[in-house]
Amino acid sequence: MRAVLALFLVDTAHGLGMSTATATALVGAYLSACYFTALPGGWVADRLLGARRAALLGGVVILLGHVSLALDLGAGTVYTGLVLVALGTGLQKPNMTALVGKVYAARSDRERDSAYSKFYASVNLGGLLATLLVGWLGVRFGWAIAFGSAAVGMALSLVVFVLSDGLRETPDAPERPLTPAEGRRILRRVGQVAAAVVLLGLITRATGTLTLPHFLTAFAVLAVLVPIGYFRKLLRRPDLDERGRAGVRAYVWLFGAAVVFFCIFDLAASNVQLFAADHVDMMGIPVTWQSAMNPIMTVSFAGVLAYVWRRVSVSSPAKFSTGLVLCGLSFLLLALAATQATGDTRISLLWLVGLYLLQSFGELFLGPTGLSISHKLAPPGMGSQLAGLFFLAASTGDAIGSQLATHLTGAALYLTLGGLATVVGLVLAAATPRLRLLTGE
Repeated sequence: MRAVLALFLVDTAHGLGMSTATATALVGAYLSACYFTALPGGWVADRLLGARRAALLGGVVILLGHVSLALDLGAGTVYTGLVLVALGTGLQKPNMTALVGKVYAARSDRERDSAYSKFYASVNLGGLLATLLVGWLGVRFGWAIAFGSAAVGMALSLVVFVLSDGLRETPDAPERPLTPAEGRRILRRVGQVAAAVVLLGLITRATGTLTLPHFLTAFAVLAVLVPIGYFRKLLRRPDLDERGRAGVRAYVWLFGAAVVFFCIFDLAASNVQLFAADHVDMMGIPVTWQSAMNPIMTVSFAGVLAYVWRRVSVSSPAKFSTGLVLCGLSFLLLALAATQATGDTRISLLWLVGLYLLQSFGELFLGPTGLSISHKLAPPGMGSQLAGLFFLAASTGDAIGSQLATHLTGAALYLTLGGLATVVGLVLAAATPRLRLLTGE
């Protein structure tokens, strides 16, 4: 769906007719929400359902969201669909990751890193096929058909998931089940928060302050504040020993690096997509297919890196810093390309090839490593939640990146984010020896 969402939002004839800035902010908020909900999604698995059942429920909710988008009944069904997909993704993403960790729990760090690289490749292979199909259907037959095809794809994936023998044999009990007293307390808190949200919504709607830009800005602020509060709470847990605290402190560094990475990486679904539509000579290729370059490259090289990680020991901080520098260089390259895309001049598709090549290698260094280190550093009973916390880094990065894209455009945006990522990556590289001690590597 990422392949067509931004184009659908700016389409004045068959979409919602938004401006580029508003569409970028909305796509960023949607992607941020998909990752933001991963934290409560991990909690649901750890305390209520178990990882497998939580992931299955998430798939069902995503399916309903795609159906809502496909109804093509106006902005109401679009927003409803985006909310449902975000909620379902929050249940599915961290728990599919946690399931890989459970399957390889007794293996070595190298075997687990290799398994996560293969898992990452399988996710990108599915993303590649979906991007090509959904993108082509959207351009050829309309946006409703594209969203409907995503619903069909999710239904098929749920069938495969349910019939998977390996997953059925994996233990799926909640790691720390809620006690009856905890359950009652949680219900009260959820009710209080829900009532507060409804009341705030009614007040802001009545006063005319509930506008889409205001909502997107407020959500971006929330996406920044929540991880700060979560880390503070985690570090103050009385049952966390000194070794656990050292691991969490190291994870804060890696979390910050991941935030900067995703500031850049997920703009491919909005700002870069629209830049390609307006300024790149696609050589007759549907513009929706440009985003397929990332999964193509990721699938092509994931096996190579998985092979390398099984034989060469490289620390997680070193992988993170390398991935971040590569991602920063990709936007510095795009900044140079943007200076040449003036007026009606369209630049070569090779600029995007270079962009996605750098980002794909950066993703392969940082993404699987983040999933693996989340499992390794997780305190007892918090495996799914810490996996969800890694996805929260993507949420925060998406929120910040999309907000920056509403104030900066073109080369200025790409130069700012590219320079920031490169500098942060180099700082992380300098801190790697200290971080290795904290992570026990």
